Amino acid sequence: MIQTQPRTAGDVAEEVAAQLAVAAVPAAAVDARWLIASFLKVDPWQSPDTPVTLTCALAEAVARRARREPLQLIVGSTAFLDLTIACRPGVFIPRPETEMLAEMAIAAALERDAAIVAEPCTGSGAIACAVAAHVPGVTIVATDVDEAAVTLARDNAMMTLDAASHAATIKVLRGDLFIPVAPAFAGRVDVVVANPPYLPASDVGSWMPEVGDHDPPGALVAGPDGNETVVRIMHDAHKWLRPEGVVMMEIDTRRANEVVALARSVGWSDIEVVDDLTGRPRFILLRGPQSRVA
Repeated sequence: MIQTQPRTAGDVAEEVAAQLAVAAVPAAAVDARWLIASFLKVDPWQSPDTPVTLTCALAEAVARRARREPLQLIVGSTAFLDLTIACRPGVFIPRPETEMLAEMAIAAALERDAAIVAEPCTGSGAIACAVAAHVPGVTIVATDVDEAAVTLARDNAMMTLDAASHAATIKVLRGDLFIPVAPAFAGRVDVVVANPPYLPASDVGSWMPEVGDHDPPGALVAGPDGNETVVRIMHDAHKWLRPEGVVMMEIDTRRANEVVALARSVGWSDIEVVDDLTGRPRFILLRGPQSRVA
């Protein structure tokens, strides 16, 4: 692939896209654009006639993508709403569909003065960072059981807060769901938002290499049924949420009816399922007050 003579960005984009297409990379042309923009610092769609000199760094990046390594890990970041979120191996990569969940959390938090938001299963911290960037005065407590995720989420939080034009707080704690949350937050949380693991164990082996070979299994599969973590969040949220607060989670689009039934079984009555932009039932909202079911 590497040539000694300059080429145009458009020529290189076509060549890279062809290589990725041979490797069955989805959206090969789009990924080619991002690789060239990241490693050659020129956008081949906006400036196709710009002369470029190919580099070993680009060649290695293309080879990695052809091996089906996620683009986000190769580039080291991903766009999430209007933020750039750092990505690292071993931590779940934020998905575009989860941006809608973050937008709902932002809207709910903006309804309160000095809102308090809890985010179990934070992963990279993308949702927490999005809320902090858009909600002045918000306090966010984010948790994750994985040390690598906590480290990355803290780094992303620091970058977000450094760039914010208003005051906000993000505390990233290591631990299982609400266990690390300080008792002082009990009954004071306005929004519980989570993208928990929700896939059943039977799904293992059915994913594309970008997912199965790179996302941590614990961020995808909660257990044999898949809804184990979803149910625990539903059940435990009563201790932390204000009576008028809201729980919002991403769920398995194939099993929305099951999740609604599970929510009723743990005492929720004000339940709403929200479709994503493709029309699939991807999110569940639970509003207080709720009765406790042991």
